[in-house]
Amino acid sequence: MEHPNALAYRRTADAFRERNSEALAGLIDEHVVWHVPGENPLAGEVHGREELFGFFDRLRELTDDTFTLREHDVLGTDDHVVAMSVMSAVRDGVRIDVNVISVFHFRDGRQRERWFHPVDLAAWDRMLGGRSA
Repeated sequence: MEHPNALAYRRTADAFRERNSEALAGLIDEHVVWHVPGENPLAGEVHGREELFGFFDRLRELTDDTFTLREHDVLGTDDHVVAMSVMSAVRDGVRIDVNVISVFHFRDGRQRERWFHPVDLAAWDRMLGGRSA
């Protein structure tokens, strides 16, 4: 049986794909922090749910609404979730797939913090419109 925090992450990913802001608001802490690596327009820290929702809009804009998220596996404990995912987008007519390991801190079934660890940082930056684009 999958851990409840892993299930909460899966519901969050589904809500992101469905653009369901109401569901996302229930699954992501108001004071969430995301740590986004690289040299691209989205790199840096995102503080708070409202700023995160703006991040989602900017992500769709930067990728011409081609961004996709597909989970390979999700592992959960009482405090953490690790998601192994493939994140993709089309840049200049070429599809870029990046394997990403995300580590989350969860509290009370809600996402509190996220660290992205792309396997190929140059491809990650290309996908997100960085200077390697």
